Amino acid sequence: MYRRQKQVMDSFVRVRSFLDANPASGALGYASAREMLDEAVQLLRTYAGAQHSGRDLSRAEVRRQADQIALLFDRHIRPIVTIARSQIAPESDAGLPSALRLPKANLGPTKVLAACDGMIEAARQFEAVIVANGLPADFLAQFQAARDTLERIMGVRATQVGTHVAARAGLEVQLRRGRHAVERLDAIVRASFRGNPMTLGAWRVAKRVHQMPGGAGSRAGQDVIEAAA
Repeated sequence: MYRRQKQVMDSFVRVRSFLDANPASGALGYASAREMLDEAVQLLRTYAGAQHSGRDLSRAEVRRQADQIALLFDRHIRPIVTIARSQIAPESDAGLPSALRLPKANLGPTKVLAACDGMIEAARQFEAVIVANGLPADFLAQFQAARDTLERIMGVRATQVGTHVAARAGLEVQLRRGRHAVERLDAIVRASFRGNPMTLGAWRVAKRVHQMPGGAGSRAGQDVIEAAA
């Protein structure tokens, strides 16, 4: 949750406290607008939690993704390339097939998958040579399994990114609903407490969106709501 969103959310919590302490007088009532505000606050908490967890899980999947790529290079790609250079390239008039050459280390995960696919296919025709020079008989199956693990990790991260984006959109919708509810409540409070400057002053303080150091447009490290009651 961004700093400005947190400020608005805090104002909603203060408004709810004011309403609890100052019931509307006469025929006026808070019920409908209060229900809208309560629902918006509850959903804001839910979306803030989803945004926070989605971001953290996404970061964890990025680390898992990097670890899996390192494993692919160390246990599968480099051993195959080493054997290919020493045993296949010298015997080939055309040189080493491009798919059996070492990919760049800084490839993104999608390109790493493509490199793995190409190497697995290219290695099939030299499977006997590669096994004879030290790799296990099922090295291609192990390579394929490691490659598939990377693809699964990428899928999980894509899901977490989607959760984060959806939660951010949900936050904006509920912030607008909450502001609309406060506008409705403002008319009720002003009518109920006309001639009571002390209570109206407390209302103005409650509904005001207070500025935090750093300005309204800055981020607060993607702050999340900590069980505002």
